[in-house]
Amino acid sequence: MTNLIVISSETSIKDETAVVNDLFHAGLRLFHLRKPGFSFGDQCHYLNLIEEKFRDKISVHQNYETVNEFGLMYFHVKEKDRQLIAHKDLQSNTDLTPSQEVLLELLETQGKKKSTSFHDYTDLQFESHHWNYCFFGPVFNSISKADYKSTLNKDFHNEGDLYQRVFALGGLTKDTIEIAFRKEFYGAAVLGTIWSEPSKAIEKFKELELICRQNVHTY
Repeated sequence: MTNLIVISSETSIKDETAVVNDLFHAGLRLFHLRKPGFSFGDQCHYLNLIEEKFRDKISVHQNYETVNEFGLMYFHVKEKDRQLIAHKDLQSNTDLTPSQEVLLELLETQGKKKSTSFHDYTDLQFESHHWNYCFFGPVFNSISKADYKSTLNKDFHNEGDLYQRVFALGGLTKDTIEIAFRKEFYGAAVLGTIWSEPSKAIEKFKELELICRQNVHTY
């Protein structure tokens, strides 16, 4: 499992898919496509612009129909949908969107990798074992969202038994990413550092990727 994940910009970036292809060529092993405003058609268009050989390295956060449509291996369940799954009998819920209905099927499918996000550490401790991996944050103040502040104590450390599943999220730069590893996170999920200056995305990725390679653990 890679210990560096890149998440897409929430809003559209000029020549974004070209940058994503370049990131894959530079060594990116897992990309999360998070576009809350995307329709099914928008997402299909985006995925069609990604080189076919890289599509099995993409996780989608919405329009889950595209998982089967494009033969994707990964999908990410939003906190809202995770809570719905946990607290309601979805099988008898007639208000599900088509995408949520597909999500239910995917959750029962063998061979797919599922992830989710947590913002409360207690939830993470109790629920993370249901997922192949998950995000937790914000660990540091977000770069892409000015009002997305970390509430973690500076002495916070992730517990060892959660290590292999948890990626730090929020405010990760070449200066903070090593701190995240010292806090016993398995890896880092980055967004703002990459997309705040798209022209430098590959350069920034390589800086982070080098740090991540130096922090690979064998356990």
